Amino acid sequence: MLDLRLTSEARGDTAIVAGYACPCGCTPAVTYERGAAAATEGCCCGNQFAVGPDAPAHVHAPIGYELRTESVSSPWGEILPVVWAIGPSTHPETHDESSHDHDHGHRADEHEADEHEAHPAAIDPACGMTVEREAARAKGLHSSYQGRDCFFCGKGCKLEFDEDPDRYLDPAYVPSM
Repeated sequence: MLDLRLTSEARGDTAIVAGYACPCGCTPAVTYERGAAAATEGCCCGNQFAVGPDAPAHVHAPIGYELRTESVSSPWGEILPVVWAIGPSTHPETHDESSHDHDHGHRADEHEADEHEAHPAAIDPACGMTVEREAARAKGLHSSYQGRDCFFCGKGCKLEFDEDPDRYLDPAYVPSM
């Protein structure tokens, strides 16, 4: 089974950022706000992604697509469904981890080393995309602020963050691409 490397991070007490590593190489992410309709995202390859209590109603698997469901825990204690429709054209013949040196995806992260090993992806705090930590670090797309490690999809997000880190780490901030 294809590993979509789902990531999630609380944004304060009322929001969660969730993302995944699409087989095409993109790293879509969404911010779900408590009580809102499902947060949805489409990928460049036609795959669909949704997070929220009504996520299953927002994702439709065309013929030849695989419908996948997982769940994440929210900061308010609700278990939220995460749903994908993954197309067959994006499935590689062989799954080679070394080919996943993604340039973007996002998540700011302050987890310990064991958490880092269990979750190699992070969320860019500026735009919300999922980022491969080691790839970002190798490209100089990493900042530390008040003991928190943050990883970025690109130089623009890192520069914006470095100018005003408190803005992007504020739980009320909602990342956008």
